[in-house]
Amino acid sequence: AEARGVTRAPANPADLMLRMINHMVDSYLDLRRLLTRQLGFLQRELLNPASHFHDWPLLLDARNALHQLEDTCEDQRSAVQEWIDALDEWPDPEGDAAKRERELLRVRSRDVQEHVERVLTHVRRLEQSAENAVQMHFSALSHRTNSIMRTLTVLTAIFLPLNLITGFFGMNFDTLPLIHNATGVWITLGIMALLGLGLGAFFWRKRYLGTQGR
Repeated sequence: AEARGVTRAPANPADLMLRMINHMVDSYLDLRRLLTRQLGFLQRELLNPASHFHDWPLLLDARNALHQLEDTCEDQRSAVQEWIDALDEWPDPEGDAAKRERELLRVRSRDVQEHVERVLTHVRRLEQSAENAVQMHFSALSHRTNSIMRTLTVLTAIFLPLNLITGFFGMNFDTLPLIHNATGVWITLGIMALLGLGLGAFFWRKRYLGTQGR
């Protein structure tokens, strides 16, 4: 369309207006590519489990730019649609040349409207993709937090009976079992080791200590 605009001059002011709008919409492609690369980088950082994402201002700026571009495209789409409606209400021209010029104007108007629709669709797709990436980021954070809390809970459950045994034999009573036995400390250590290993094996079989689910 731009090459044709260079080889043939606009036939009338309306044709010139449509070419200017078409050129303006086509210039959105550079901004769209820039926002696509920027959002792609931010999405990779959001979904990377090894990174700590701190670029929230950059993400908000990209989303604001998408919102502004969406508002601009919606205004242009409304304006072009009103122009097409007004063009259909014009009286029929006389002569074949005037009719061809009117039809060419109508075709160019629809072409401009299609370009605006295409940019608007891509912008909305980028917005949805950014929203999904943020939701997946917080879902992954919640999953990691739950895994950490589950591991800490299991470790607490393992060491709680061991602390109970230690507290029991730490009481100052002479009648406690095994305190006057030379092998009492080894028996107690063996019981604590078996209890800890048994609980650890039990929780491991239940996948409470694993990093992945069943």
